[in-house]
Amino acid sequence: MKLYIFSSSRKIKEYYQQSKNINALISQALSVAEFLDKICLNQGFRASAYEQLLLMQEACKKSKDLEQKLGISTEFFSFLKNNEYLFSFFRELALENKSIKDLQDNDYYTSYNEHLEILDCVFQNYLNLLKRENLYDDLSLPLSYTLDLDFLEDYESIIYDLEGFLSRFELSLLLQIAKHKELILRFKTSKFNLAYFKELPFLKDVNLKENYHYEFNITQNILLKQEPLKPKSSFIKVQQFELRILQAAFVFDEISSFIRAGLRAEDIVVITPDEGFCDFLRLLDQNNMLNYASGISIKESLFYQSLRSLYESANLDDFYFNENKNYFDEAPNFDLHNSLLHYFKLDFKEFKEHFTKECEFSYFETLIKQFLANENSELSLFVEKELFFIKNLLSNQKLNLKQLLELFFIQISSFKQSYVGGGAVTAMGILESRGLSFDGVIVVDFNEDLIPKRSVNELFLNNEVRSKAGLISYEKRENLQRFYYEQLFKNAKKISISYVENEKKSKSRLLEELDFRLDFAKDLSQKAYLNALKLNYQAKKINLEPPQAPKLKHNLFATPLSYSRLTLFLESKRTYFYKYIKHLKEPRELKMDIKEQNDRKRLKNLGIFVHYILELYYKHYDFFDEKLFASLLEKEGQKEGLDALDLELLKIKFKEFAKKEQERFKQGYHIKHLELNVDKSIILEGQKIELTGKIDRIDSNERFGELILDYKSGKIPEKSYQLAFYKLLYNENAHAAFYDLNDFELKEGKDTKSIFALKEELEKLLREVGKEIVFENEKSDFCPYKLLYEKNLK
Repeated sequence: MKLYIFSSSRKIKEYYQQSKNINALISQALSVAEFLDKICLNQGFRASAYEQLLLMQEACKKSKDLEQKLGISTEFFSFLKNNEYLFSFFRELALENKSIKDLQDNDYYTSYNEHLEILDCVFQNYLNLLKRENLYDDLSLPLSYTLDLDFLEDYESIIYDLEGFLSRFELSLLLQIAKHKELILRFKTSKFNLAYFKELPFLKDVNLKENYHYEFNITQNILLKQEPLKPKSSFIKVQQFELRILQAAFVFDEISSFIRAGLRAEDIVVITPDEGFCDFLRLLDQNNMLNYASGISIKESLFYQSLRSLYESANLDDFYFNENKNYFDEAPNFDLHNSLLHYFKLDFKEFKEHFTKECEFSYFETLIKQFLANENSELSLFVEKELFFIKNLLSNQKLNLKQLLELFFIQISSFKQSYVGGGAVTAMGILESRGLSFDGVIVVDFNEDLIPKRSVNELFLNNEVRSKAGLISYEKRENLQRFYYEQLFKNAKKISISYVENEKKSKSRLLEELDFRLDFAKDLSQKAYLNALKLNYQAKKINLEPPQAPKLKHNLFATPLSYSRLTLFLESKRTYFYKYIKHLKEPRELKMDIKEQNDRKRLKNLGIFVHYILELYYKHYDFFDEKLFASLLEKEGQKEGLDALDLELLKIKFKEFAKKEQERFKQGYHIKHLELNVDKSIILEGQKIELTGKIDRIDSNERFGELILDYKSGKIPEKSYQLAFYKLLYNENAHAAFYDLNDFELKEGKDTKSIFALKEELEKLLREVGKEIVFENEKSDFCPYKLLYEKNLK
């Protein structure tokens, strides 16, 4: 019996369909992944994806400086969403039989040795954890395996159909197998891969040429076969579009054209470099021309959407489920989460109580199966298998329901259900097409950003380092994708390509590198394609001219005036316009790196926590005891998930605070109010205006009177109305100061404004009510909305 090894399951299916019945009985076909799994023996059990993730997170937690130096967060949810960088990096090293030491010895990488030491520590920790749990995976397998010679005994020879490159691990494996069993390698050459094949040790003395199909017996070191590869077509039809969706009309038009030319629908393929384009095709395929090799994402299922909406509802801090209210009957008050929850047969209050508690498998299983009730058997079987892994996981690992659901979503999100009832023409990605032949080939999105696709591994290694260290370069990796497209085109009788050309998109350079005559469609009016899709679209040029500052009438006093709103109006009117008039949420930072984001978030959380802990302490005690405060700090800090180092620093810092507070209490001060919300009406210019605010703390002393304190963990403001505003709001005769939480001194700030100055400013603003105001910022450096009006998109 012969064993055939193919690069994809579709190639295996094609092999069995094309083989005669007698051949099918005396030969077997496996994918590369299946073959590796059978031929390599390892002690222990293969780790599930869940176990891999959690063990890698544990390995990261054991490694110092990972977050600080490399910006990789070990916080549960952040790690789950960014783990692929680590796994991809370590997987490549393992498959190429390289260690991090090989990179450290590289002269080009000396400045990154510290980073590499951290990554090496993570990897060693991970391998040790796998060993501890009696597990193995793709990262550890190349380091400790033995050949299953009994498996080889079942076959007289092995034919390995190579559609790409061999990793060093795979090459080593094949050379070992060749010593025990006849091994034949079949491959095709091209200008994109010829150099690679000439470097293989058993092919160095073979005169390989471009555009040939070869069969080489590695065991006997004999070239068995060489045949020239000739393209079936000499030209490619190329069409550009300004609007991406128009390519769908192009696809359907080309399919019709190919069939009219005599091609069978089964022999036509549509290649989608970006799988998301299939959404357009499914939406517009009115004649049911296509079937989709990638299937339909589980994210489109009722099961996933229902479970996800339940999770998001519980994850919202300010969400309240009103089970007695019908939100569909009150359109102006429509609430998505409330509306969906009315259709779930579960107790949301009970679910919310479980959300942050340690989760029992029985509860999780019941929950999942409740949403799985009406799904098809394929999806149900897949989820049942995932539940089996989770049951094993929870027997050794403690997770709360929130963590478990997030882990579950990440693991199932890549699952695709089979597409049933489609047409005869197949739509697939380029990797799925490896080794397959089609008479008609249509490729959409032939753009530079998608062809060839880039790898995530560049996060750790640049191209120069990869080459020096003996790893496959990005150029070789991209040449492999070029080779896949070239082979697909050479086997086709008719080829059509489309791409998007606009201010953001350009055609792929591969188009000019192919040895085909390019037949660019004449300036065909895109109206024909628009009409085919029944779309009413007119291309518009984006106006990137910065708009004039808004000019309009605005009553600052129409609602109670807070200090923060007043300050923003006085100092940054344009920012005020977008925040308080347009009510736009501030955008997230896009350019900020992970470390900077984490640092800002950490500092913000620390400031909030300090305010909270001081309020909590003084609600229970009217004196300051350092030990009591440290105990409360430890307890609440752990609840909030504060870093252990931050907690220790706060304990040290508040030793000085204890001294200052004790001195103040000895002087006769006591705390009268904490976090006091105040609303007050005042009369200015004969008009009543409303003020509102929240004061951190008010101390009282029989001798000195009342003292308003505002905690400041950052810079003390200059030329500020804040203290005057709080005095006007609470008591004009009170004293006021900033309480600097860095040196614990009371400060008034440089050139702080008086109550008299504040009243003058408010009176001036009252006189401007009814007049047009130009909402412009003197400086926009710190305006979160400046991208909107500067239109600086670089």
